[in-house]
Amino acid sequence: MASINEKNIKHGDKKKFQIVLVDYDRSAKGLEDYVKGSEMSWPAIKLDQKDSVSQLTSLGETGFIPNIVLLNASGEMVSNKRDEVLKKLAELAES
Repeated sequence: MASINEKNIKHGDKKKFQIVLVDYDRSAKGLEDYVKGSEMSWPAIKLDQKDSVSQLTSLGETGFIPNIVLLNASGEMVSNKRDEVLKKLAELAES
């Protein structure tokens, strides 16, 4: 995911997508530890931002964490199938 995001960032102002982490950690420290230990270079919505989290988690529920969901610009779900989403992001990052 990090390498796909890096390719996307190279598009500058014409980025093709935005990756956002929706935090499921039970504490702020949990999120902080995760971000420090990962190659994550995208924003996170913290669990205490309950309205945003509940709206996003209601979309494309797959029953597992980590879940990956692709939304269009209108916020409608395009896919919640991991392989399909990663393939589409890779295609967008290359275009």
